[in-house]
Amino acid sequence: MEIRTATEADIDGLVASQTGLFATDAAPNDPLRDQSWPRNHGAEATKANLANPDCLVLVADADGTIAGHLLGGYYPPNDMWTAPRATLISMHVHADWRGHGAGSQFVDRFKQWARDRGAVRLHVTAYAANEGAIRFYRRHGFAPLEITFASGS
Repeated sequence: MEIRTATEADIDGLVASQTGLFATDAAPNDPLRDQSWPRNHGAEATKANLANPDCLVLVADADGTIAGHLLGGYYPPNDMWTAPRATLISMHVHADWRGHGAGSQFVDRFKQWARDRGAVRLHVTAYAANEGAIRFYRRHGFAPLEITFASGS
């Protein structure tokens, strides 16, 4: 499996990976997430991300099959933030391809990309109920910084 920068030729595979992420993580953990978002908006959003120099879009390419994706964003300092930072916005590896190291390779590539751009802090979020993701990100050096509370649905 090769972790590589995504191209427009990967959009269908990226949308499929996003759909998988929504189905297995977002939908069970947040009833307000629209499971149809990737199908209805994923291609358009992915094209914009691919064209954005402050976005990193990676795919796990398993002999021409997109087995997963990572989307990251870089944010320079501004009036509120005193230093550059980067956020791992979304990551998914299809269940059939887990355990082959793609997730770790994604995170390593994201960290290097962010540091090469000067980011001094890296962020990622995970649903509180997604204990596997929390363990994974802790193993890769992330630690809790804040807690988000919700009320209602």
